Amino acid sequence: MILRTSYFMIKRMLRGYITLAILMLTPLALITVLGMVAGNGLDTSGIPTIGGIAITMILAFQLYGGYNTLVYIGEDLININKWRMHSLPYGVHLHAFSIILAATFFSTLQGFVLILFTQFVYGVDWGNIWLVLLVLLLISILTQLLYFNFAIFSKDFKTADRYCVAYGLISLVLGEVWFQLPDIGILNFMSTYGNPFSLGRNAVYTFITGDNLNRALISMGILLAASIVVGIVSIFTGRRKLA
Repeated sequence: MILRTSYFMIKRMLRGYITLAILMLTPLALITVLGMVAGNGLDTSGIPTIGGIAITMILAFQLYGGYNTLVYIGEDLININKWRMHSLPYGVHLHAFSIILAATFFSTLQGFVLILFTQFVYGVDWGNIWLVLLVLLLISILTQLLYFNFAIFSKDFKTADRYCVAYGLISLVLGEVWFQLPDIGILNFMSTYGNPFSLGRNAVYTFITGDNLNRALISMGILLAASIVVGIVSIFTGRRKLA
């Protein structure tokens, strides 16, 4: 039942052309423009500039890949169709899980398509592409679960949307995407292991360069542990808020 419902949810998401355009075309445009501006140099890790830009953009947009979860949880279980869903002989919690599962698959697939596109069109070397896909999956799972909690805890969609935007922006700031943070112990830790963006970047850079394997394993372990914790919280909050 869950897999069947998830299949129909994916079909609904494919009809969300605006979301598709934002999460697919926008990063491609940014990668192309920034790559042309940056040229053919190498970044501080020895990775071609276009590769560093692709990594940054694809991981950054994964942080906003939870909008499908936010929208459909809100529409189906909180606002428009709430009472209709409760009247069906189908568990509300199963539907919530189906939305999260479908959105996780959808977001990971979008990121994977971008990876393949940049590999074949721009020549980006992703190293072990299947391990990179695993990183995308871990980030996507954590993001969907966080967006789920934002949706059910917020008073309205605008408030939840602000939380989602803040989640992405704070992760990118801590990941030093736009500027370096002060050289302070806690900030150094947060910029390395304290946000989903940096954790994903640690792992992807390792798979490309072959260096810092321990950092990659620690980063993926933190992503997995965070997903488990947020998942447990989601189970209890979902039972209370969606009942």
